[in-house]
Amino acid sequence: MRSLIYSSIILILALYSCNSRDSKKVIKDDKISIIGKWYRFSIENGYSEFDIDSQYVVLFNQKTGRSMREYKIENDSFKYLTLDYSAKIISYGDSIFFKGNDKTTATLYRFNKLNTPFKSIPDDKDSMALKEYEKAFDERAIKEWEKAGFKFLDR
Repeated sequence: MRSLIYSSIILILALYSCNSRDSKKVIKDDKISIIGKWYRFSIENGYSEFDIDSQYVVLFNQKTGRSMREYKIENDSFKYLTLDYSAKIISYGDSIFFKGNDKTTATLYRFNKLNTPFKSIPDDKDSMALKEYEKAFDERAIKEWEKAGFKFLDR
């Protein structure tokens, strides 16, 4: 009877470990595509959203607001053209992992759907489109902080 229980536990653990490995499968492509809308969250840097096209990364976060940087991809490396930053890219399909030349790492997750393309919103602080985007951004940021275990008193 004990051997049946131990065998069952080992089988369950083996199946679980195989399943988790498949969910983090590295996508092997000759060309890695990072074009699209992405987000990331970390305790150190907070919540950020990225809109990446073939030439520019447009970043939006609460610390800096919106900024735009030109970049290029060489083999499996991402490089900003105006900053001394490059990173090796590892693609997992719905997420990409950056391992930076400055010893930093970041995981970006693809948005399933983001209605507002923030790179097209005017910088005008009085813009209704900017106010609506910032309100939705704050809601998404709060959800990420709450997932990390933080509580907000006004919610």
